[in-house]
Amino acid sequence: MKIQYRVHNSVTISHFLPVKAGVFQSECKKFELLLTTTKDSKLGTVLSPKLIWRESTRPEVGFSVDQLELELTDLPEGNGFSLFQHGYQSWSISRKMESTGVDKPPFLSFLHYSQENIYSKNESKVGKFISEYLTLIFNKETQNGVLYAPLEAGEFGTKFEVVFGAEGNVTSVKVVYDIHCLPDLRPNAKLNISKIKVLFFKGSPETKLLKYFEELGKKEGPNNLPKKVPTGWCSWYYYYTNIDQKTILDNLTKVRELNLPFEFFQIDDGYQREIGDWLYPNDKFPGGMRILADEIKRVGLKPGIWLAPFLVRKKSEFFRKYPEAILKDQNGKPVPAIYQPLWGRGYTYALDITHPTALGYLEKVFSTIVKEWGYPYLKLDFLYAGLLPGDIYNKSLSPQARYQNALDLIRKVVGKNTFLLGCGAPMLPSIGYFDGMRISCDVAPFWYPERLRVFLKDRNALCTRTALINDITRASMHRHLWLNDPDCLLVRKKKNKMNEAQTKLMASVMAVSGGMLLVSDDLTKLEMDRLDLLKKAFQLNRECQAYTPIPIGVFENEFPLALYNPGGYLGIWNPTEEEKTVHISLPPGVKTKAPFLDFWTGTRVDLHAVDGGFTTTLPAFGSVVVSV
Repeated sequence: MKIQYRVHNSVTISHFLPVKAGVFQSECKKFELLLTTTKDSKLGTVLSPKLIWRESTRPEVGFSVDQLELELTDLPEGNGFSLFQHGYQSWSISRKMESTGVDKPPFLSFLHYSQENIYSKNESKVGKFISEYLTLIFNKETQNGVLYAPLEAGEFGTKFEVVFGAEGNVTSVKVVYDIHCLPDLRPNAKLNISKIKVLFFKGSPETKLLKYFEELGKKEGPNNLPKKVPTGWCSWYYYYTNIDQKTILDNLTKVRELNLPFEFFQIDDGYQREIGDWLYPNDKFPGGMRILADEIKRVGLKPGIWLAPFLVRKKSEFFRKYPEAILKDQNGKPVPAIYQPLWGRGYTYALDITHPTALGYLEKVFSTIVKEWGYPYLKLDFLYAGLLPGDIYNKSLSPQARYQNALDLIRKVVGKNTFLLGCGAPMLPSIGYFDGMRISCDVAPFWYPERLRVFLKDRNALCTRTALINDITRASMHRHLWLNDPDCLLVRKKKNKMNEAQTKLMASVMAVSGGMLLVSDDLTKLEMDRLDLLKKAFQLNRECQAYTPIPIGVFENEFPLALYNPGGYLGIWNPTEEEKTVHISLPPGVKTKAPFLDFWTGTRVDLHAVDGGFTTTLPAFGSVVVSV
């Protein structure tokens, strides 16, 4: 166990030595660590850490704490274990990893910090993994497993480092707290660190994840989620930034002509004059954004709008007027937040969301959009930028704490009746602030990652396949932590490299998940057969949205092959290029009754009962959804 701190750029790592049972002192004599362990029949073992500053004075100028690392002693016995590795933010891949795998982040640094935890330094060694917020270790043969997870969001970031031996045995599990600030270290003051649960179990790992999300949601999550999930249209995945007032109005007209069962109509990126100047529409929107909101309401829909509140570009008016509110490094240079060619050359930067000027601007932006423009649905994107490292105004706030303080302000300004959708957001500290949350990378009009992204070792590269993996593995967050947003459904034929089977598989996963469902096609050009698929997807989604689904086979395949929704539907798919016989095991307690008819076609599906589950043969990228 150790703590890492620094004075300016001089880093010190100090290990903790035992003093007596549950009490440890750092070698540098500055810190004391208290560890209390309790047993709970439902929660398992609960570890409660407290960190105490033992010097008689406050730290000197330039002092800050980086990380606290605790070695856990409760490890599973035996060989043959694999790992569920959870990602840091919306776009970070969450999937099963074999013990012989390598935890390799994207090759380019800007892909790392814009998609993963910049404070996590992956070593790319065989059998050594970092799992953000939680992890689950499981043996498929013996059905034994262990869940390691925090009981609350807390003030500091939480992650787990897991190391495997050559035989799939677990040799080490550490919990690491990302502090990265100067906490209020008064003499003998205690810093409460998030409690950790360690739960040994036998049986279904998916139901243990479901139960954990349920417990966490009761403690931290919202208590007023609507019974209906948002459904509607989004401009992004057909037009991207090439939108204008006419395009928006043409699609709005088509919604009513086609009698689509939408509630929301969302304008995405492309309306603003510049990233950071959210209150100044560009020349393609001569009437302004309030007129469009009024027009959307006139046809009976709720207007939605996109913004990236923590981002700013150098050409923006805000950057020019208030350079003091831009996040900068120790040398006074703006901290890059993302490289996005669609916004122009060069980097996009981040606000220092602890600076009073930045906070005042956020208050003005959100007040104007909600109260003056009239948008009750806001998609907040690239939120990870609020936690990037820099020389911030308020150095006492950890990255996680400053992010949550900014969300507190935003929610206070917009009110409880405004629907907030998070995207590109760190998952754990977002619980309780958002009504909806993107749980995957962006979808795309193609199935596999682009070749360049594969070459760059970008495991989070946007594509429909990667998005659907997260939509399944994080499915049980739905209605416990927020309403899941699996991203937009694409059903069109033109400007779409996915074939018909891949498109239907996408619709199957998204509809059975019961999460938010927005389509992002040009409705004025949508083919009739794809329109029928779209309407059926919304019909299926309506029957599934009130329930929390359970993924099936998280430890069997990287892309789990089934998803069960307690509304009475079981989705099964073959996400490969060849015909495949798929075997699935049903969640405990689920009873089924033949015959099984495919929701999409009405034809009979041959499901053969085998070992408490089913087998069926599906063609390449085939999918079925049956009533159970």
